[in-house]
Amino acid sequence: MSWAIRGFRTLRLALYLALVLAALAAPVVAHAKTTAPADRAYLLHVNGDIDPNHARYLRSSLDRAQRDGGQFAIIEIDTPGGDLDSMRDMVKHILASKIPVVTFVGPSGARAGSAGTFVTVAGHIAAMAPGTNIGAATPISGTGEDLPATLANKVTNDAAALIRSLATLYGRNADKLEATVRQATSYTVQEAIDSHIVDMTANGLNDLLAKLDGRVVSITGNQVTLHTAGIACEKPRTNCADLNLNWVQRIINFISDPNVSGLLLTLGSLGLLIELFNPGLIFPGIFGAIALALAFVSFGNLPVNYAGVGLVMFAALLFLLELHFSGHGILGVGSIISFIIGIILLFEPFAADPPNISGPSLRVSFWLVGTLGAAFAAAVAAIVFLAWRSPRAPVMAGPHPLVGQMGVVTRTLDPTGTVQAGGELWTARAAAGERVAEGEPVRIIKTDGLTLIVEPERPPSEPEARPDWPSQS
Repeated sequence: MSWAIRGFRTLRLALYLALVLAALAAPVVAHAKTTAPADRAYLLHVNGDIDPNHARYLRSSLDRAQRDGGQFAIIEIDTPGGDLDSMRDMVKHILASKIPVVTFVGPSGARAGSAGTFVTVAGHIAAMAPGTNIGAATPISGTGEDLPATLANKVTNDAAALIRSLATLYGRNADKLEATVRQATSYTVQEAIDSHIVDMTANGLNDLLAKLDGRVVSITGNQVTLHTAGIACEKPRTNCADLNLNWVQRIINFISDPNVSGLLLTLGSLGLLIELFNPGLIFPGIFGAIALALAFVSFGNLPVNYAGVGLVMFAALLFLLELHFSGHGILGVGSIISFIIGIILLFEPFAADPPNISGPSLRVSFWLVGTLGAAFAAAVAAIVFLAWRSPRAPVMAGPHPLVGQMGVVTRTLDPTGTVQAGGELWTARAAAGERVAEGEPVRIIKTDGLTLIVEPERPPSEPEARPDWPSQS
């Protein structure tokens, strides 16, 4: 238990730091309220996968634009798709906006794939840049595979009804948009314009602003005319606030990649266990706690399987046990098997996968699985090789080697505390039950399991002076 006692203080510090970091990564830091002119536009960006982090970003940014009295918001979109629930959350907040929302698939080369199609057509005005495309919105599983027939039929009908509702709301072509869900149809800019899927094409943000000037949109039954003269959203910007992801959202966006998340889980587990088995190193404990905190933050944006999480952490434990106590390879082989199964299952739910709207495949790359698995195997092989080459220590009989040795009290014995002896911290108890202060030297007289029984080692007392009796004669 001495190795555990030495690590508790370091692990406590590491976990405090991790909790602070996790608190910072909680849903979105609120922006301070600012005063904005009534003709100001707000520019938002939906780039990359549509996930809970992007949904929170969109919600907070639209809230700020409305709170600051902005005239309208532009959402620039370039996404392959993503999570169904996050997409619905985005659509809900766009529809609830009290200011006009313009969706723009751009710049050239961008796409509004799958879930991005819904976000695009949810805008009061939808536009696309040349060289972009929209569509292919058929629901699939989170791992990129087809859904089971019954679930696929249910989810597809639900998504088709949603996109028809959005099309009807703004007078767009409901049949063409429904085809993006049922037949995974995709459209070029010109096809989208000709089919009345989007309202206009624009070469860029400033060209879009010029075409928006004077357009009338309906917000909760009220007709609102857009006035864009004097607004520029391309650098140098004029009366256009660019609300990009803040630093917390950027970190969450980065770690929400399944490969990064899996790596953080693996390294974090190893770091904490290294600190526990080697107390006082400090850095592995702090690094491990932070890495694990980031991994669990990322799990909030991913369909994580906690059986996989447990297997990866168990693999790290087996590896450290092999390193410290075995050397025969059995625990090491178990750690390799546990790790490979765990990392593969990490984002593979036991039940039917949560549907995505043609989003990216959510699984750890097999290249990463192979690389980390090979690293585990090489480390285990090295441990076994070194263990077999090292000379075997003779079996120890008799009293504990610390009996008779000196130690120093590191936590007051009253009568139990801790003592440093033999380069390690031990739980100790005063033999006579007395109180021994911190810093006092003690001698180990015996052991009781993993507890040292000690007695204070005080300097020998001065011999008593004999009284000088007068001699009798």
